Amino acid sequence: MAGLTRFRGSWLLVVAIAFGGASGTAAGMSFHLDAAALAPPQPSPPAFHIDPATSGLPPSERAPSVFLSAARLDGTLAEPLVPLHTAVAGPGSSWMARRPGLVLGGFTAAFLGLEYVAFWASAERNSSFQFHDEGWFGKTTYAGGADKASHFVGGYVAGRVAEYSLGRLGTPPERSHLLSAALIAITGTLIEVGDAYHGYGFSWQDALITTAGGAVGSVLARTGWDDTVTFRFGKVGFDEPDDPSLVLGPPEEYSDEVYTMDLRLSGLLPRLGRDPGWARFALLSATYGTKGYEWVEASARQRLLGVEIGLDLYEIARVLGVPQDTWLGALALSFFRYVRVPYTGIGFQVELNSGRLKGPNSFHRFDF
Repeated sequence: MAGLTRFRGSWLLVVAIAFGGASGTAAGMSFHLDAAALAPPQPSPPAFHIDPATSGLPPSERAPSVFLSAARLDGTLAEPLVPLHTAVAGPGSSWMARRPGLVLGGFTAAFLGLEYVAFWASAERNSSFQFHDEGWFGKTTYAGGADKASHFVGGYVAGRVAEYSLGRLGTPPERSHLLSAALIAITGTLIEVGDAYHGYGFSWQDALITTAGGAVGSVLARTGWDDTVTFRFGKVGFDEPDDPSLVLGPPEEYSDEVYTMDLRLSGLLPRLGRDPGWARFALLSATYGTKGYEWVEASARQRLLGVEIGLDLYEIARVLGVPQDTWLGALALSFFRYVRVPYTGIGFQVELNSGRLKGPNSFHRFDF
């Protein structure tokens, strides 16, 4: 894929988050949350108490007072995080629950429409279907694999937003898991078909890894592990080499991005029968990103695989009382759940092209 489409995963991810907040609010005009899920949590002696008898259960089987309940700064309990599937349709939206195809069709049409406006409208149309073999995460690929990480995380986040919207409209959780994964597979493939006729070429690698992102999200939700394992995208800013002779042009090609797979201690420690306490505000993450691809000399380009510890801003926002049943609240919580805010994590990376160790840093600096 060439040109601006190399940044597609990033901007589609942002659009998906915004779309999710808006669709959640629209659904909220005619939906209600299950009464059991909204029952006031029973106070527990410790500020961050998790019942050992139920801490190992998946979120769907935990009592509301146990499901990731957290204390506000004044010592009172914040509302428990409500699992996606506890949102049920009200009378006004029951017809939507019976027609999830309308929701899925709306998502697909929105993404394809944005693709056309942003990319295809200005591209020269091919007379035949074209393929483009981009490779995966290799040293000599055009972006060092950062584009594939972008597609994976973009598919994951878009799938979570679609499943959330279906749940708010009353679609049963088992069906929502399957439909959201199918949506990402179909939409990702159709985008590549559009590329095939607009000068970029059909990349089966992009279609496959976007599908994988949506499928992984659905599996995590189905098994109840989505409170513990998540994926994020983050901007870290461009940094140029100290040696200007290495620079071939202006910074580009994913060098200002990082992708993370997160282990949320707020979900992990209760599963282990441990009270997370203040550790609930921490994340342990695997990170990946590249620097210098297509704008510095090939010998200086970097593929960075690392680990870091960071702040769980999503959990902090919940403790501060950010509501999840309003448009702004849902948008803010979605942002903090799926976007890595700059300088909220620090760690080390192995530079795969040279084998050198880099860090500690926040994934911003180019030089070692």
